[in-house]
Amino acid sequence: MPPPPSSPAVLTNHLNTPTTLLSAFQAALSSPPPPPTIPNPPNALSLLHDASSLLQAQTTKLSLLLLNKPFTPSAIASIFTSLSSSCLPGLTSVWELSSAHLYSHTLQKEIRNQLRGTAAGLISLLELIPRDEEAVRGLEGEREEILACTGHIWERCERMKAIAEMGTAGLAVEKVDEWHTLVKDAVEEIEGWDPDEEEGSLFGSDSSHSAKVAKSTVSGITTNGDANGDGLGTEPPALDTLQIRDIHAVKASTLKELRFLRLLYPALRKRRVSTFPQFDRLSNVESLPQDRKVEVLDRVLGFLKNASEETDEVAGALYDGDAGTVDRRLMELKTKAVRCLEEVERDWDGREDEFSAWSRRWVTKVEGGGTAS
Repeated sequence: MPPPPSSPAVLTNHLNTPTTLLSAFQAALSSPPPPPTIPNPPNALSLLHDASSLLQAQTTKLSLLLLNKPFTPSAIASIFTSLSSSCLPGLTSVWELSSAHLYSHTLQKEIRNQLRGTAAGLISLLELIPRDEEAVRGLEGEREEILACTGHIWERCERMKAIAEMGTAGLAVEKVDEWHTLVKDAVEEIEGWDPDEEEGSLFGSDSSHSAKVAKSTVSGITTNGDANGDGLGTEPPALDTLQIRDIHAVKASTLKELRFLRLLYPALRKRRVSTFPQFDRLSNVESLPQDRKVEVLDRVLGFLKNASEETDEVAGALYDGDAGTVDRRLMELKTKAVRCLEEVERDWDGREDEFSAWSRRWVTKVEGGGTAS
């Protein structure tokens, strides 16, 4: 005999559908979606905004029903119906429609991260749904967890709505600003680093130049084990590590190179990233940027992200006294930067502009061995 409608036991069957849909949704998020096959697909960002708003409303209702008396299973069951028929199918469609060649890898990755977090929060909230009278009586003890799950879902939904409003170019600008900040922080940290004052530093407590040279670490090999000082007491390092350079000179040259590379962030942000053809939740699908332009934007963003990460690696090598690695990483960074600038020398419509001339001057300085004045 089925439980009466007022019994929390009736929720067990109602939970099956959203739980199954969530499991399938999480599985779908584990791999990139294929290009849409339907003709004239809808705007994925518009759908993202609407589905997020609906999920926020349903999540609020559900948390209020769980936190307030009397406990009404029938009202909660209606929310499960909305989740299964509207919210979850909508979010699943967002993922299926947000292919990288249309919306960029950066936007697709951000959408996936938020969808994953949303699904995890919703699963946690559904696990708090009572299935019997004893669980209903224990809801008061779950209050903080219910509020935490609801807040988590709300935060994710707010972020997804913001992404839909920003669109491809807006999110790209936000990311460039984040990576630029990381580079600036790394440069400032290097500027404030004094090898002479670092306790237990590379050179120990000796302050004389001869002691520093004798103890200098070169790619992990030290010379202080060579009693005769003729290089025969240690394994010979590779030829490109034989030069021992003063760490202060390495620091100065590293800062000069990084400051020069840092100039690319505001320049690319203003002249190329922010001018990328805008597409947001209010745009017509017909105005989606061409695949080629999206691919170029992805490569520009990929370089700027990588450069922020490599700057940290350069700093780490500098602190280790590994001048060879510092030089190698900086050279690789400049090579990638030149390739990036050459690809966006002209604007998105293929025309020369102020940035075109600026980028050529920048490349000329790099290829000539110069840096910013």
